[in-house]
Parts: sequence; C-alpha cells; structure tokens
Amino acid sequence: MPLLRKKPFVPVDLPPDLKADEEVFLNVLTKEIFRDYEEYFRRSILCNSLVWSCEYTGRSNLTLSEALQSEADAAEHLRKMPVVLQQAICFIIHKNEIASLTVFVDEVLSFYRTRFLIGETVEIASTDKGSSRKSGIVTDIMVNPDTAFQHPNQIVYKCSVEGTSDQVSVTGNKLCRAKTFLTRERVKLLAKCSAKKVSTDPPLYAVKPDFVTKLRLDDENFNIPYLSDFGKSVPKVNNKRKNRDGDDEEKKKSRKLKKKLENGDAFKADEEAKEPRISAEERRKQIELQKARRKRERQEERENQKKMQAAEQLFQKEWTKPREDLLLTDSQDLPDIAPVRTALPVSLFGEVIQVSEFFHLFGVHVDLEEEFPYGVQIGALEKSLINNKQEGMFGDLVNFLLKLVFALQEEEDEEEEKLAQRYNFTYVSPKLDLSQVTMLPSVTWHTAVETKEDESLPWMGAAQARYWSDYYLGTPLHKLQLDSYTVTEVLRLYFLGAGGRANGANYYGRWRFNHRGMYSDHDDPCVELRKRDPSLLRMLTISNIFDLPPASKLTILTTLINVVLTFAQFREIIEEAIDGSRDAKKEWKSFGSEIHKKEKEEAASRYKEWIASRIKIKEDKKKKEKSTDCDSALIPLL
Repeated sequence: MPLLRKKPFVPVDLPPDLKADEEVFLNVLTKEIFRDYEEYFRRSILCNSLVWSCEYTGRSNLTLSEALQSEADAAEHLRKMPVVLQQAICFIIHKNEIASLTVFVDEVLSFYRTRFLIGETVEIASTDKGSSRKSGIVTDIMVNPDTAFQHPNQIVYKCSVEGTSDQVSVTGNKLCRAKTFLTRERVKLLAKCSAKKVSTDPPLYAVKPDFVTKLRLDDENFNIPYLSDFGKSVPKVNNKRKNRDGDDEEKKKSRKLKKKLENGDAFKADEEAKEPRISAEERRKQIELQKARRKRERQEERENQKKMQAAEQLFQKEWTKPREDLLLTDSQDLPDIAPVRTALPVSLFGEVIQVSEFFHLFGVHVDLEEEFPYGVQIGALEKSLINNKQEGMFGDLVNFLLKLVFALQEEEDEEEEKLAQRYNFTYVSPKLDLSQVTMLPSVTWHTAVETKEDESLPWMGAAQARYWSDYYLGTPLHKLQLDSYTVTEVLRLYFLGAGGRANGANYYGRWRFNHRGMYSDHDDPCVELRKRDPSLLRMLTISNIFDLPPASKLTILTTLINVVLTFAQFREIIEEAIDGSRDAKKEWKSFGSEIHKKEKEEAASRYKEWIASRIKIKEDKKKKEKSTDCDSALIPLL
C-alpha cells in the first residue's frame, strides 16, 4: 500500500452496524465505505493530493492512483527476476543482520555475480574452440567443506544441458547468467519490497512475513552451500565514533594520495605532496590561460561543425540531383526472369491475359458467377482454345458474350427511344426496307467487305446482312437460339452486319455519338475485324468456330470484348474508376503534405528547444566562471 506523508496509510474500518440495503459512499482506490458525504469528499481530495509516495521505489509527490500504478510497475519489473535469485537474496536478509540496504545491494551484486544457484538457468561455455555457448540448468553445487573460504572459480557446478540428457561438471568461471537477471535496480527493488526496518538503533532489517511464506525461507530443506562465505565478506557496522586525532588526518591524506595514484594522476599527486601551494597571481594566470584554451577549443569545434554541415549539405544537394541510370555507381543487374511456359504460342499469351483480365474486372457487372461459378481460369481457357470439342469454355464464352452484346444493344435502343419521345424527336427505327434485302439471295463473306461506302449507310452489304435473318427466318438476329450448332452462323451474321444501322439520319446516330464518346460505325471493332482479317469470315462460312486455330478463336473473343467496352454503361464504369483513383491520389498527396507540414513544425519546435538549452548552458557557464573568479580573488585572504 502507498505511504501517506512517508507513513503507512491506515484505512477506515467498516461501520459495525452496517446494513445490507443501506446507501453508502465507496472510495474505489482505498476500498473504504463512508456514510457521511463530507468524509467521503475529504478522502477523495486526499487521494488526489500530491502527498503520497510509492513504498517500493520511494517516489514521492504522487497521487494515490499514481502511487498504486508505480507499485504495480515495480511488481511487474520484479516478476521478471528468477524466483531462485529472489529466494537466495531474501534468504541472506532472513539469516543475517542487515544494517544498510545500500551496502547490502553492493555486497549481493559482488557476491552473486560469480556464484550460481541450484535450479538457475545459465549459459555453459564450451571447451571446443569456435563453438557457441549452451544453455543449461544447475542441478547440484559441490564445495569443499574443509576450507574456510572457497574462491568462486573453484566451486564445481553440475549442470544439465537443455535439449539433451547430458550432465556436465564445470567450474564457476565457465558459467554465466543473462545480464538482465541480476542488476542493481532489481536487487534494490527486491530489498525494498521484501524487507522492513524492525529496529532503528541500531538499524536492522528483516524479511516481511508474507515474503517468508511465499518464498519458503523457513523450509528446512532450503539451503545455500556457500552462504558462510557471504557472512565473512559483509562488513560489520561500527557505531562508535572515531576520534579526530592526528592519526586519522594522516590516514585521510594517505587515502586521497592513493586514490589519485590509482586514477593515473601520479605527477599531480607527487606535486601536491612535495611542492608548496602556488601564489594567487600564478593561480589567476592559470585561470586566464585555461579560459583562453577553452575559448580556442570552442572556436575550433564551431568551425569543424560548420565544415561538416557544409559538406553534408553539398552531399545532399548532389544526391538529390537526377542522374542517368548509366552514371549510377550502385546499379545492380536485373534478376533473371523465368519464362511463362504454356501450350499456346508465346505471341498469344497477351490476348489470353486480356480475356482473363476483362472477366476478372467486369465479372461483377455482367453476372459472371451465374455462368462461371469458378471464374475464367487461364488453364481452362488455354485447354479449350487448343481442343476442338464443342463442350468447353470457349463455346460458353462466345455464347455469353453474344448474349451480353445483344442485351446491351436492346437497352440502348430502349433508352434512345425514350429520350426521343421526351424531347419530341422523330424516331426512325433503325431497320432497312426488306425489299432491299432481296437484292442479295445469300450473304457471303465478301459481300460486306468489298461493298463501297454510302452516305446513308456506311456499308450496304453490312446493312443487308444485318436484316437477313428478319427476312429469311422471320426473327431478329438477337432473338435466335444460341447453341453449339447455331453459334457459328449467328456470330458470322453479327460480324457481317456490324455497322449496318442508319447513322445520322435518325436520332439514334446522334444519341450514340453523344453517349459513346463521338462513336460512329467506323469505330465498331467488328468493322475493323472485317478490314483487318477478312479470311476469318471466309473460314466461318465453310467451318464452325470450334475447328478454328487458337489465334482465330482469341481474335473472336477479343473482338467481342472490345464491342462490349464501347457501350455507354461500361464507359461510365471505367470513368468512375478513373475518377476514384484520381480522388484517392489527391487524398494521398494532401495526407502526405499534412505529415510533411507536421514534421516541419516538430523540427522547428525541437530547434527552438535546442537553442533555449544552449542559451541556458552558456548562462550557467558564465555563472560558474564568475564564481571561479571570485574564488581566485579570495585566495590571498586564505
């Protein structure tokens, strides 16, 4: 419990006639109960006053909560000390008469620094050169009972090596413990926590009863073999006052001279012993010379600091300059890149990644999980591109993309029709007169490729191919059934009919131009495919898509993906993502500028504190110099 004004605190007892249903005031810190609010208020004020001190560390001018926290921290710090050491130290206090805890701490440190205890974890030095230390536990101590005092290095310890069943016998100089186990702070803290003063004249300390019970110090089996050596090394306290005669003065002078000789000032000690005291004038000259020397040293130190700062600034300036990569001296070679090995040609790997990335980024917006629960995996896509089987991922992806394109086209047709009705535009359905379709009995691959442009319809053959299914099948192309038998012909007709809608003559052309970013039929990826690779349309005329080579299959998938990305819905998704990344970049920059500003303010405050401390140091030096001048002026009077 913390001390109140350096004295033990005695809490108030519970009222004897306290009832179970009675309302009282409880002080949480002292666990006291009051019936009167005035008494409770006075106790609360006392708990928050700076009159408490920690019983273990001796810290004063604390509140009760701070003192309790200090005791808890001290107990936590003491808990890290091994129990074996705690028992040994408290056992010495329990079996000896300790008059001074400060002297006791010094003696314990010097005694146990080279001695070890049974059950203590130690590090064993190996006899082999170059080998590391081994961790072990002391199991037995062997001392010579015939000798009155045994040197610590001559004591033999039996240790069990951790991780093995080996038992080794080594002397004390081959063992060591962790440095943090036995320190002055912990020994002093343990002595203050476990011991209490039982007598003041003469001063005497004893172990507290709770520590005796906790550490089992009264146990008959507990013993330290070499404890008798500690009693001999502890100096006895002599309370008799020494006579201040001539012998004592000579002893003091000899001790001072011996101390100076040990510190290396042999010449100075010899001069003080033989030569007489110097005069006041010489003393004043020496002081002036010392001042000049210190001033010169400070000036040289400032100049050196300025040179170092200038060199550092020059280095920082050169370091921050942009330089060519070939001029750098610390450049390293690029690591060896492991090539990607696939069954497809290397030139097609980029397109495979493009297809996989599209479904990975836009799978949430196109409900990909309904058709592909496990996503579009590169391995499965690669296998379907190589094989010619109808059951595979390639056919499912073509069906999925065609349905997605037809659905998006219908949504845009409905949207532009609603807008035309809202703003009273004349809506012309983008259909061709069916009589024009009869001009071509059949639609071939070269029809849409070789037909010249027209002002009303960019590709006349494309327009006729677009409505070929309306005329001959009685069903629009986007409503035809899609399966492994019809997907090739539907895909061929879609490629041939791309760009065959009326452009500019009706409202749809203007709506598409505004909402798709100045889009026209010339920007359609299918139109570009017909120009770039007409042989693909010829192959679709005579074979199905499953018999195509992997390069043609990937061309079909990438073309359909590019068509999907031209629709207004996906353009809005991409623009929102770009805006989000731009906003995140701005937030990151503002956050970094705030941190940089805060670091500048902290550096400025630290610099101000450093300047204030330097000014204070200079003022203290001036005061000391003035005091030394006054002392030198008083030397003649002595």
